[in-house]
Amino acid sequence: MNIAGLRLIGSAVLLILLAGAGCNRPKRASSESSAAPTPLGVRASITAHAPDAFYDPPSDLSRQPGALLRSEPLKDVVLPAGMRGWRILYATTVDDSTPATAVATVFAPTDPPAGPRPVIAWEHATTGLLQKCMPSLLSSPSAGIPGRDRIVMAGWVVVETDYSFAEKGGPHPYLIGEGEARAALDSVRAARRMSELTLDQRIVVWGYSQGGHAALWTGIVGPRYAPDLEILGVAAIAPAANIKNILAMNVAVDKRFGPYLALAYSRFYPDITFEQAIRPEALDAARQIVDLCDFLPEDLQRIKALAATFDGPALDTNSNKALQARLEQNAADGPIQAPVVIAQGLSDTVVPSSATDAYVEERCSAGQRLEYWTFAGRDHFTIFQPGAPLEELLIRWTMARFANEPQASGCVHKSF
Repeated sequence: MNIAGLRLIGSAVLLILLAGAGCNRPKRASSESSAAPTPLGVRASITAHAPDAFYDPPSDLSRQPGALLRSEPLKDVVLPAGMRGWRILYATTVDDSTPATAVATVFAPTDPPAGPRPVIAWEHATTGLLQKCMPSLLSSPSAGIPGRDRIVMAGWVVVETDYSFAEKGGPHPYLIGEGEARAALDSVRAARRMSELTLDQRIVVWGYSQGGHAALWTGIVGPRYAPDLEILGVAAIAPAANIKNILAMNVAVDKRFGPYLALAYSRFYPDITFEQAIRPEALDAARQIVDLCDFLPEDLQRIKALAATFDGPALDTNSNKALQARLEQNAADGPIQAPVVIAQGLSDTVVPSSATDAYVEERCSAGQRLEYWTFAGRDHFTIFQPGAPLEELLIRWTMARFANEPQASGCVHKSF
């Protein structure tokens, strides 16, 4: 879920995704600016390719989760100095009865240290519901990942899933914790099968906004679904941890992203139908919103115009008991064995700090070990723009996890 203040959510996502991507650069550049560009500059620089044949599942599709189906080096993209990349197609599952495929982008140092490398599993914020909206198609596919220069220096590998698709095009399991988590875990499994890299089983999970929800769920699901991977930490930035509470606090989020959620839930839950999950007065607009990407300028304007055609939220949460139950089911309220850090901007109006406060209090009362970092004056976007305090803190915390340093027991609140 991605609005910055009262601006359109997608504008903030666009800034996050493309922070550091300069305008009018060659397709393959050796480095990127560390300064966040202006919105107009970012919009001018973005390109998104259409999905090509790489995204088509092979006819002899393996049903083994984490199977690597296809891999190729990235071409015609902008990457930071010292970083190389690939895109991979792999097998995964949304749930125990729904096989799927997914594409992930893999980033590695061009000159890594010797020995198997640990992995950061990066789970991105909302970019849209359909495959055509996913980060692997962007001309600067690594741009949303914090601390990329430090990642290169540390010799870590980053695996960024697009999330999964049970049929060509989508929808993906949007804000469905189990499906998001499985896509992330299987992306790391598939990357470990790449001949170009030597990866060990250690991973630290990072996620932002929708991806923060996904990261928490990855920590919950990982020991059961992927015991072959060793999750050493989970970092959730401005997470959509309790979706029902956030939607209740933010009608603007509901208007723009309720349609995504309704279509995804209607695809993967038999007791949810799109028409009944959406309020009647919002239905026509919602049918159009689900086909739009929230980072393309023309789609942003269209989403804004469509959301203005009805008053109130898009979702019929108040009267739809099945939808209420599914939202509650997807709250990230299960135990996480690995150390957890949750980062929250106190000026965030998309994921309000009061919602994250309540989530942290609930999880601490349940015995979850975690650190809660709050940042004064930071909103949903500025919490981790390049050079923000979170970036250095996140890198240091991750280094400590890969070094197997102990984390303080209980719940610790740190203000910055």
